[in-house]
Amino acid sequence: MFLGTLAMSNQIEKIREIKRKCEKDWLAIDNVVAVGVGRTSDSSIGLIVSVKENAGKIRKQIPSKINGIVIEVQETGEIKAL
Repeated sequence: MFLGTLAMSNQIEKIREIKRKCEKDWLAIDNVVAVGVGRTSDSSIGLIVSVKENAGKIRKQIPSKINGIVIEVQETGEIKAL
């Protein structure tokens, strides 16, 4: 395994740990519809909190970073499984 791949793997595990700790609380916030690991708008890998509406209001309730991991709130609208 290349050193870069190992570092990326460790980073993703760190992100997943934060997701496990915070997801339940964040999903309890009105209009939050999903929490996932993904690329943020600055191309870093972080947590994406998807909301139906009022992203600015929800942004005030969720930190922008935890332990150096970027947390981005994105207004996606309602998410429905097909």
